[in-house]
Amino acid sequence: MTKNAGTYVKLQDAYISETSDSIGSWKAIGYQMNNSSVFAYSGSDKNTVLLSAGMQDAWVATSNVALNDCAKGKKWTLNVIANETTGGSAVYTAVIEDATNCRQLTPSFEKLTTKTSD
Repeated sequence: MTKNAGTYVKLQDAYISETSDSIGSWKAIGYQMNNSSVFAYSGSDKNTVLLSAGMQDAWVATSNVALNDCAKGKKWTLNVIANETTGGSAVYTAVIEDATNCRQLTPSFEKLTTKTSD
């Protein structure tokens, strides 16, 4: 799952680099993810939004089954917003809905969160 989200980040970064002011939908950036028996994938249905406005739920994986202590229906989400310290780039925030019970399943997912310098 983290590899799939990583591909999304790479494609989104390329789109942002080309437009310099917009975040694109999956279709706009050329990203496709097929659902599986374990996860259903989805993203924002907005075609594009201004980078400064941000995009919540830009990439979401929802569990179709219980995974050990991680209940069915839990979500892994990537949110995207403008990087305020450098123009024309994005900050990604990875969120695990039930971090207590689901984090151990995808320990590298939260590493997709962009660290910004102060």
